[in-house]
Amino acid sequence: MVRTVTREEAERDNHTTPNAFMFIFTPKGAVWVQKRAKTKKHFPGLWDISACGGIVHGEKPEVSAQREMEEEMGFTCPLHFVEFFFNEFPGEHGSMHRRISHLYIGMSDKIPQVNEEVDEFVSVPAAELAQKIQQHPEEYVPSFLMELEKVGFKANLDSGKAYNILH
Repeated sequence: MVRTVTREEAERDNHTTPNAFMFIFTPKGAVWVQKRAKTKKHFPGLWDISACGGIVHGEKPEVSAQREMEEEMGFTCPLHFVEFFFNEFPGEHGSMHRRISHLYIGMSDKIPQVNEEVDEFVSVPAAELAQKIQQHPEEYVPSFLMELEKVGFKANLDSGKAYNILH
């Protein structure tokens, strides 16, 4: 049986939930990353992808992606769907997070704005970002590197399929 549950119930009972996330690139090929607010319930103060969030019941993933981008970055831009996949990664206190993730990429020359969900934004060349995550994984949410690799960026690569799709 499938039914709708509250976010709190889904987290408490460790349900697999849908989410939408995106990497937003600058026109020069850097990717925006955010430092999660210290007040966030999950992974406070860690570096994370450009924007991400749960898909509300009845909401289409692409609508969710635009909503989350607006909420977390303060703007929207055209998005390109990359793929959806089962995303399982370690949570806090030995738990596991399970998501059906919908991955998007976009490009914008707009500058993201810090808000109550985000303490800081920086733009980093994607290949450098993969290396930074490998060198200091404790500074990033656990799923970050795997998600970055989904768009084609691995350590020591100068380009990836994401940047090629956007040009």
